[in-house]
Amino acid sequence: MLKSNIDHEDKEARAYNWVLLATFVLLMSLLIQTPARVASHFMPNTLKTLFHTWGGSIWSGQVNGQYQGVQGQLRWQFQPSSLLRLSLGVQAEVLTAHSHVQGVLRLGVKGWQLLDAKGQIAPAEVQGLLSGWQLPNTVIELQQLTLNHQKNSWTDSKGTMSWQGGALDYVFNGQRQHVNLPPVIIAVQGQQSQLMINLQEQQGANLASFILTGEQLESRLTQRLLMYSPNYHGVAEPDAIVVSASQPLNSL
Repeated sequence: MLKSNIDHEDKEARAYNWVLLATFVLLMSLLIQTPARVASHFMPNTLKTLFHTWGGSIWSGQVNGQYQGVQGQLRWQFQPSSLLRLSLGVQAEVLTAHSHVQGVLRLGVKGWQLLDAKGQIAPAEVQGLLSGWQLPNTVIELQQLTLNHQKNSWTDSKGTMSWQGGALDYVFNGQRQHVNLPPVIIAVQGQQSQLMINLQEQQGANLASFILTGEQLESRLTQRLLMYSPNYHGVAEPDAIVVSASQPLNSL
């Protein structure tokens, strides 16, 4: 009698597992076939105006868009394995006329992640984000950049970018400045609630540090960086921080 009950419970458990599997397969089949344009109905109005001409499906598709005068295309490939981490993950690719960046994007309850991003960014296409700046026309190379923002923490964020530099006009403390930037390495490192971005010479010497905390950006410029400015005549140790400022991101 006991053996009969055990067999019955075992059959019920196996049947339950098969139902779960069938339900998962059905949901994945519906997801694969759902047109990509359906996603636009769930986006905030501020984002809806940026995207148009949807193609493909929720599983694998693309959409054209425009931001700050730059036109481009976003392509994605859904990663079902991300569901095991209770998040939505896609292999994403962004293409514009002169830039190409790809990586893995994951969105979860606790925050978001950009994993192993690599590619090239044309400064002319990000210049619209920096009001009053004039960037040299040399591409920025991304090398396995990882950004991890979870509960206001940037821990596990890291990566490097390389830039050949050139003539740079920038606005600092409300004043326009000029510097002939040498070839540099941009090192990214997350430290709890702060994201640190260090601008370094290729030999490793630090030129400037930018610290992002929440919506606030702290900038620290060293004597070594300002020595590349033809109009600067200050005297200090090369590693000394001679200019610093803190400002909200939306004021750049």
